[in-house]
Amino acid sequence: MERVAIDLKKDWPLGPGVTVVGVGPAGLYALAKPEGVRSQPKEGSRDAKALLTCSYSLKDEAYHLPPDKGGGKVWLLHRLDAGTSGVILVADEEQTAAEVQYSFAQHQIKKRYVALVFGWAPRASEVWKDRMEVMKDRGRARARMGQGVLAEAVIKERARGKGPCGPMSLLELEPKTGRTHQLRIQCSQRNLPIVGDRTYGDFEKNRIFTKSTGQQGMFLHAERVKVPFRGNDWEASVPVPEGFRDPFGK
Repeated sequence: MERVAIDLKKDWPLGPGVTVVGVGPAGLYALAKPEGVRSQPKEGSRDAKALLTCSYSLKDEAYHLPPDKGGGKVWLLHRLDAGTSGVILVADEEQTAAEVQYSFAQHQIKKRYVALVFGWAPRASEVWKDRMEVMKDRGRARARMGQGVLAEAVIKERARGKGPCGPMSLLELEPKTGRTHQLRIQCSQRNLPIVGDRTYGDFEKNRIFTKSTGQQGMFLHAERVKVPFRGNDWEASVPVPEGFRDPFGK
């Protein structure tokens, strides 16, 4: 994907550290979301730590721009957990939003993530297939292995080494389904918990890793997304953060 020199802060109230990394056809945009920024406000209103800091409608699944920022809507086309960094798509044309959201629902969009995990995968590449169910725990979505819907992902090992907690791996993950917390729980269930995951991770190893390296946050990054759109593929990507590039503390 060709990098673009564009700054929508003149018109869109982007959240902290959020930047535009791609401008696609018919009002389709790719944003880079830092770790810790929410895809949408908690209560569907507004949030200073959300992707955009203006009001958000749960019904529309769209941000509503204030008049001094041009008005109109910015549709959120998919979501990333607050702890996940990387590329996220939005659109400012309703028809484009509907088409891309349909493609997501039909599993036609290809996504690639990178995760730093504790442990070594037994094989350099593998297909993971599980059954998962999602429940609510004090208003928050939680997932677990069970008799629910199919969750499928392809994994490849990019690198392995040893860190402050022993064996660690850098994994490339391509989900074929889009289940809540899918990659996080699939990694955890295979004794490959994602570094910094406070829900499904290894809490003691997280503590040791942070104390040893000074690095915090969850090491899961949405690196690339490829969208089939009106007869062509459009791709956007965000390089992995600096902390992923020397993952084993060498």
